[in-house]
Amino acid sequence: MGATVFFQTAGGEDIATLEMVFNTSGSPADPTAVSCVITDPTGVATVHTYNGTAPADITRASTGDYKLNIGSTLQGLWGYTWIGTGQASDVQAGTWTVGPASTLNQQYTSVEELKSRLKITDTADDFELQSAVQAAANAIQNTTGRHFYQKTETRTFVPYDLYEQPIDDLVSITQLAVDYNGFGVYDTIWTQGTDYQLVIDMDDFNQLSWGEARPYTRVRVTNSAGGGRFFPFIWPFSRLNRVQIQGTWGWPQVPYGVRQAALQIASEFYKMKDTPFGLAGTSEFGLIRLPRQNPYITRLLAPYVHPRRKVGV
Repeated sequence: MGATVFFQTAGGEDIATLEMVFNTSGSPADPTAVSCVITDPTGVATVHTYNGTAPADITRASTGDYKLNIGSTLQGLWGYTWIGTGQASDVQAGTWTVGPASTLNQQYTSVEELKSRLKITDTADDFELQSAVQAAANAIQNTTGRHFYQKTETRTFVPYDLYEQPIDDLVSITQLAVDYNGFGVYDTIWTQGTDYQLVIDMDDFNQLSWGEARPYTRVRVTNSAGGGRFFPFIWPFSRLNRVQIQGTWGWPQVPYGVRQAALQIASEFYKMKDTPFGLAGTSEFGLIRLPRQNPYITRLLAPYVHPRRKVGV
């Protein structure tokens, strides 16, 4: 099978089609028995057959030509081994990869944008292009110490002080609850605007004041004098993550600089397959060596480096 992009789906709607042509003396021929062993990413092996024991889902397209469709139900590396016995006996093994469809929104550029940049009009390299796009997103997150896509979930934090709580990048909040006893029960619900307010770095309260939408990064108590609200004390041998926040995390919008950096990084990752050991070829002056770090990518990402998790780019 070719290097095709597959994505995990619960029902296995994304299908990997495996094909094997058995030959005798260079001509297609049918073996006495045909089977294919499929090993999923968890290591579970299933023997598929042609007109044999279940699952007997291998089909015969023509003399010697057999096919098997496998649904992409698990992400990771899959393996297959075709086995033909008797006449036209042969064994052939291979692999294919299934990626998580749920992470498509966690990429900062797309295969289509990358193709446009590289002037690619066919689908022959879609697998390599998709891998480059995914690797670019991971590289940006590792460099900046934050993610820019949105994810709605519940997160917990260790209290920083009584008055202020640093948090991950936050787009909007659904609920803030506090565990004062350290039992893991967040039973004290705070009210936004009354008990606390959300703050952006540099004591800013306006998400668009930088010219592009930015996330909230801190929670600040607003009625500690009148209402008695404060972040809890913590002590050894108790639960430390006393603050629980339900909300949408990430950035309101992926910044243009991040999108452009992702496109450039993905482009370089894709081209690296043709530059072994960092060498792009030769010229009249000798070997052409690629730079170790693209300074333009560094400049694009520098404003988005998380101050509490990274120092420099």
